[in-house]
Amino acid sequence: MGPQETGLAFLALLGVLLALGCPVGVAMIATGLGGFAAIIGPDPALRILERAVLETAGNPGFTVIPLFILMGALVAEAGIGRDLFLTARRAMGGRPTGVALAGLGASTVFAAASGSSLATASAMAKAALPAMRAAGTDPRLAAGSLAAGGTLGIMIPPSIALLLYALVMEQSVTEMFLAGLIPGLLGAALYALAAILAGRAWQAGAPREATGKPEAGARWGTMAALALFLGVMGGLYGGLFTPTEAGGAGAALALVLALARGVRGAGVQRAMRETLSLSAALFVILIGAECFGYLLSVSRLASALEGWVEAAGLSPLGLILAILAFYLVLGCVMESLAMILLTVPIFAPLAVAAGFDPVWFGILAVTAVEVGLITPPVGMNLFVVRAAAPDIGLGTIWRGVAPFVLADVARLALLIALPGLALWLPAALAG
Repeated sequence: MGPQETGLAFLALLGVLLALGCPVGVAMIATGLGGFAAIIGPDPALRILERAVLETAGNPGFTVIPLFILMGALVAEAGIGRDLFLTARRAMGGRPTGVALAGLGASTVFAAASGSSLATASAMAKAALPAMRAAGTDPRLAAGSLAAGGTLGIMIPPSIALLLYALVMEQSVTEMFLAGLIPGLLGAALYALAAILAGRAWQAGAPREATGKPEAGARWGTMAALALFLGVMGGLYGGLFTPTEAGGAGAALALVLALARGVRGAGVQRAMRETLSLSAALFVILIGAECFGYLLSVSRLASALEGWVEAAGLSPLGLILAILAFYLVLGCVMESLAMILLTVPIFAPLAVAAGFDPVWFGILAVTAVEVGLITPPVGMNLFVVRAAAPDIGLGTIWRGVAPFVLADVARLALLIALPGLALWLPAALAG
């Protein structure tokens, strides 16, 4: 076989390994090195592995990853998710649709701090579902809004997904964070509209007020979380911090917040273990992406893909729509951060070659990745909510997320039609 055929064969092998449940990073390392060895030789492949490990572990830009993960883990340990929901519920009112809106608002802030869609869906389902049931919120609206709410803050900085995209594509982290702000807020507004319309359709009879009132301490926790967010991002945008320094400042402030909230040794240890576990998994995937990138280079597969796209007669818009369709399908079976690290080295060069801005494509790709997590039948956030509420059937959750999937389709359409939604703020502040 020639280099391109070998590259395709190992790309297919990667798909098989992932389908069999092999960890993403391990599968990418195995196929990347195997394909490189088949084309160049086994000894160069081993040197490539050594180089990939050293370059990834020794890259100072990657040190920001565990720092932001630690910040999110400490915020979760501090019980901020519950405080955010209680405060939002007071602001939105106790009526069924208002409680759903409160869950969406709290999910937005919590996900922005934690950077994880799955962690947000799990934490907010535990914090908000009892209050939603007390308010008489329709199970479809309750489960659907919480499954979708987990995806909201992934675009609002500090976002680990946007951070990884910036590092892989060698884009400015600050520029990517700025580009994600307006699309993230747009997603929150569209989700709120979807919740209001769904609430009017599904809530039968006169809505009743939820029983109980939030504790006064919840307001303090919410203000502390917002101060943490504003302090880190204000320092980053104001030029006081580099991205790595912003991550360190965020982790330190989150530790102070957690200690002030009563988190002690066991809680800090849990946060550290979670940080180490997730960081290790991400670094293995980063090493795998590096190895697979070498295979794409020596097999000239990226150039071949560009040629096939050209031969297929796909317009630039057709290419983007095909990529988005792939993301929506893949999101049903794979976690968002792994998806980004696996696909960005393949798809982003195609989009740039077609004339699209890499920052805009990153925003579009991350949005599509998160939509896949709530797309039936096997979107991962659906099962996270089901685990927190096993008495709610999957069919109910599927119907509940439908309005929010439509809202995301509208957001993707707006981002395609109006690229300025992502590009205007970075350009304005740069000027």
